This record gives sequence, C-alpha cells and structure tokens, in this order.
Amino acid sequence: MAKREPEEEKVDTDGWMATFADLLSLMLTFFVLLFAMKSVDQGKLEETLGYFRQGGIGVLRSGTDIPISPPDTSLFDPRVMKEFTPQQVQDMFDTTRLHSKVSFRKENEDIVISVSSKILFFSGQSEIRPEANEVLDEIVRITQGASYDIQIRGHTDNQAISTTRYESNWELSVARAGSVVRYLLKDGKLRPERFSIVGYGDSRPLVDNDTPENRGKNRRVDIVFLK
Repeated sequence: MAKREPEEEKVDTDGWMATFADLLSLMLTFFVLLFAMKSVDQGKLEETLGYFRQGGIGVLRSGTDIPISPPDTSLFDPRVMKEFTPQQVQDMFDTTRLHSKVSFRKENEDIVISVSSKILFFSGQSEIRPEANEVLDEIVRITQGASYDIQIRGHTDNQAISTTRYESNWELSVARAGSVVRYLLKDGKLRPERFSIVGYGDSRPLVDNDTPENRGKNRRVDIVFLK
C-alpha cells in the first residue's frame, strides 16, 4: 500500500485584515477623543477638576458609605451673577487661565477689566486680532448675567500717530473701543443699550510714558462695569 502524503497546512493570508481593522478602530477612537477634549468648555473642565481636587470622590468599601465632599464654592457660574467684586472677576479669569492677559482694578465704585492693546490689536490698527478672541469671549460670559451698564474706554500712549486712516491718537482710541464693542455684541448675547464707548487718546495714562514698558501699559482698552 502506498504511503499517504500528509496534507499541506493552509495559511490564512487574509488574517492581517482583522488586525488592521482593529488598528483603524483604535485610531478613530483616539482622534474622536482628541476632538472632544479640544471642544470641551475649559471653565467647566476646571470646575470639575477642582471638585475632584477638593476630595469629591472616595473609595467604596463593604459596609461603608462613600465620603463625598461638597464642590469648591469659589467656583461659580458668572452667567447668573448680577454683581461681583474685582476679586471674583479675577477668580473667573484664573479658572480659565486667562488672568495673565488682563488686569483688574476698582475705580471709585466701578470695576475695570483692562486688556493690553498688544493682545487686542496690531500696532496702529483697530481690527481685533484672532488671538484676542478667547479673552473677549470670557468677558462676554462674565457680562451675560451682570446688571451693570458697561463703558468701553480706548487708551493710547503719548507717541504721535498720523496715518491715512487715523490722524491722531484720539481717533485710534475711539476706533479700538468701537471694535471691542462690536465683538462683544456680535453673537447677540448682550444687549446693545448697556454699552457706551469713549476714546481718551493719551490723556489718561496709568503710568508715566517715560519708558517703552510704561507706554505698553498705557496702550489698553478698559471694560468698565459702571456702578
């Protein structure tokens, strides 16, 4: 009797497709997560993280309750605040990590958010820079629930300007204040009747215009919540 030849084992040449499909699924999940993280409201994210930092989660053991600490009361939603203090405004910006781009002070009873012109505009221009959108969007969020009337004040340094568009610092300061108002009102979240604009030119400096650094401090737009 002839010896039977062993059958040759078949190799599945399509097996790689299952692994490749798993890889594509993982990559899709990864990019969806990246997009979701980019789109998250930073204020809400910081609020949630602050809650956990305060001990807002515990470990469940058999026969015991989960210890839950109340959320940090310093974190609040400014959209429902009718009145606030300069410190509370600063806390709002701290929450969204924008505090380094603005300054806060009180003038008599009025609260002032001061934004450097370097952040808002290119030199000698009044169009809002894209980099300023995050700061101005946060100001809209703070202003939504507030009961204050708001005055936007444009300021420059004492360096003379004369261009085909702006013949003096007066015109430039008014145009810059107007650009900020237009941005704040563009989405219809705030009522126009609450706003007014003023251009002071170089007539109200914060500090002496004796150094480039000081002149940079004087070039600003003040958002004033009128008491």
